[in-house]
Amino acid sequence: MEVPLRIVFHYKVDQEIVFYERIFQILFSIDILLNFRTGFFEERTLVMNHHQVARKYFKSWFFVDFLSAFPFDVFGGFFYEYFGVTDTLRILRILRAVKVFELFKSLRLLAMGGNEEFQYRVLEVINPVTFRLVFFIYWTSLFAHWVACGWIKLTPEFLKDSDIITRYIRSLYWSVTTLTTIGYGDITPRTNTQTIYTMFVMIIGVGIYGYVVGNIASLLSNVDISRIKFQEKLDTINSFLRYKKIPADLSNRIRSYYINLWENRHGIDERDIWEELPSAMKIEVSLFLHAKLISVVPFFRDATEELKREIVQQLKPIAFMRGDLIFREGDVPHNMYFIAKGSVDIIKESSGTVLDSLHEGNFFGEMALIDDRLRSASVRARTFCETYVLSRESFREILSHHPQFAKKIRQIAMSRKKQSKQTGIETPAR
Repeated sequence: MEVPLRIVFHYKVDQEIVFYERIFQILFSIDILLNFRTGFFEERTLVMNHHQVARKYFKSWFFVDFLSAFPFDVFGGFFYEYFGVTDTLRILRILRAVKVFELFKSLRLLAMGGNEEFQYRVLEVINPVTFRLVFFIYWTSLFAHWVACGWIKLTPEFLKDSDIITRYIRSLYWSVTTLTTIGYGDITPRTNTQTIYTMFVMIIGVGIYGYVVGNIASLLSNVDISRIKFQEKLDTINSFLRYKKIPADLSNRIRSYYINLWENRHGIDERDIWEELPSAMKIEVSLFLHAKLISVVPFFRDATEELKREIVQQLKPIAFMRGDLIFREGDVPHNMYFIAKGSVDIIKESSGTVLDSLHEGNFFGEMALIDDRLRSASVRARTFCETYVLSRESFREILSHHPQFAKKIRQIAMSRKKQSKQTGIETPAR
């Protein structure tokens, strides 16, 4: 950014700037050498052959890198004598700004070659929305700076009695107001050249303005797309409730159910994700999510890994609102439940007694899997509950694949029947 200022203001550079300039030239030169030794990905395969790497580099960024790093100021006399040009050739370093494209590309390629965690972190940061935003800020700021420097070059009399900082700030102000199509008119072109330059900047500014509006609208619409989808779903539910004339108390419970789903799951529907996952990955995710849940069940505790893998695949998510009756005393049993979040009360309806309260990590209704007795107690959601359900039919199908485990279950069933005859209640194990 300093090079255009040096050209339009013709100020002398102090030794400190020259020192930093030499450092950057050395770094750019080292970068050129490293690029000849840096492989590239082709169809996700890393190519390290020196001839192929050099050929690709010559065809891509070598020319830009060379012009950016070459010390034209050192050889200024030579270029002036033979080519009639001065050290303004250093403006070619502006080409280095184009390398920002290669930076983002390189980071993405680096992510492709790294481990899964590194890939996720890099691609999460350099996602398309982030890239577009950074790209826009970078180029608009740089272009506004270049336009301001161009205005100073074409208008040497502009605030000529003021200091360099004031002239630059006022020129940058003209650049921004023109590019954004605001144009207050307090700084206007005087000559034909200035007028043509201003028209050119205006045309570019219209494109930038359209790009800004389109991108801001896109960014805002993607800030929280899941919330927008949830609101659309809630509007559909409200229309359904009004159309069907559902009573107010029931309508409120339905709305509360979906609002609780949003607050606890942020609009994520597990079933949609589940259907898209390949079977092998689905099993791994299921084991991670549910292995602890099924390990607390006594008759699953000593199950083989293969059996657990089959069980977790059959678990289905289901949520209950506070106060929902999950099942009632005397119901025909069909499922057992694992509590992933929330708590429930075990109730003896005949007396209204709360026998027990179960919390996250507990289970209930397990006897539904091993015998056909009716429910001996009711279960009510004490808070909003996220549970996973294992049906008796799925469990029995699993048992058919594991005869030894099926024998053990029959023994447990006989033992639990003897126990229930003594207490008269299905004891909810923890």
